[in-house]
Amino acid sequence: MAATSRPLTLGEILDRTVQLYRRNFPLFFGIAVLPSALYVAVSGSLSLYYTSKFPALQQNPQAATPAILLIVLVAVLFVLIGVPILLGISAVSFSALNFAAIAANRGEGPTIRSAYARSFKLFWRFAGIIALQTLLAALVPTVAAGLLVFLGAIVTALVSRSGGGPVVAILLGLFMFLLILAAFAACLWIWIRFCLAFTASAVEDKKPWPSMQRSAQLTKGSRGRIFVMYLMVFIMTIVAYYALTLPIDIVLKLTMFKSMEALALLTKPPIVLQVVNLVISCLERAFTLPIYAIALVLFYNDQRTRIEGYDIEQLMEQAGWSDLPTAPLIFTPPTPPYATPPASFAEASAPPSPEPIFTTPASEPPTVEGTGA
Repeated sequence: MAATSRPLTLGEILDRTVQLYRRNFPLFFGIAVLPSALYVAVSGSLSLYYTSKFPALQQNPQAATPAILLIVLVAVLFVLIGVPILLGISAVSFSALNFAAIAANRGEGPTIRSAYARSFKLFWRFAGIIALQTLLAALVPTVAAGLLVFLGAIVTALVSRSGGGPVVAILLGLFMFLLILAAFAACLWIWIRFCLAFTASAVEDKKPWPSMQRSAQLTKGSRGRIFVMYLMVFIMTIVAYYALTLPIDIVLKLTMFKSMEALALLTKPPIVLQVVNLVISCLERAFTLPIYAIALVLFYNDQRTRIEGYDIEQLMEQAGWSDLPTAPLIFTPPTPPYATPPASFAEASAPPSPEPIFTTPASEPPTVEGTGA
């Protein structure tokens, strides 16, 4: 697709996103499906394990303490091992989708193999970017909000014990609820601030932290539009999820769930239902991840067009003018210094005396050739 000669509106960016996705659907879906399956398999294994353990705790309360310790140990191992694996899968998939979206937007005809080749070549760079995004946009605000909520809970307990009344406790509870909302808003704002880091690193060949700084610079003035894009894709994700699950739920309710009670279905969901939900989550992730990648690439191009005239640079590249022609060098010889400095200003400013064309010595008369004595 050719470069545009003007900044785009949000509607035009979303329209171009749909066009690129529709024209290159096998490419983008082929890149996203395998990482989505691995991501859902790693994260779904933890949910399957917890679902299998909780009914056993209800049936045998005496063995609750060892089971709870085992559950906590599995959760710690998942944080130490599973979360880095999930971050690595996300880094590979999203960087490959970025490379494919950049090449498709330029009309270069990318392939799944070429996108993954570039992604694995720069794996540690993109792993560093997603680690920084997770640290700044999720971990730090969540830990800060958790500490404040914990302190608020302690203050609420002390106030209720000292007879402060239910009004004070309700106000403190409302304050903690608003604090959680503020933490969520802070996470979202920080994520949007750094959302163009992958594209900036892929296009400009920058390392993780310079890519984050570049994203913070480029997203100025358009963070609201990017938020609207995220919101619309999120709504689209929910619609796609229910569109995939509705026919399956109808079939299961007519067969398996017909003999089960509603409470048993909620507390002890069958393994078939969980596996079906994991498969649907895999398909949903494979369908929606390319939309984020393509839209962010178009936002990156649009922001550089608005700020730096990136469209002119792209048009020059398409015309074969990768570099501007350099001006020819003009050699100016150095001025030779004076052999001897002038004695005075008058002597230096006086014009030079003309040299004689022919001189004859005064002591010797001229001779005439060709005469004999």
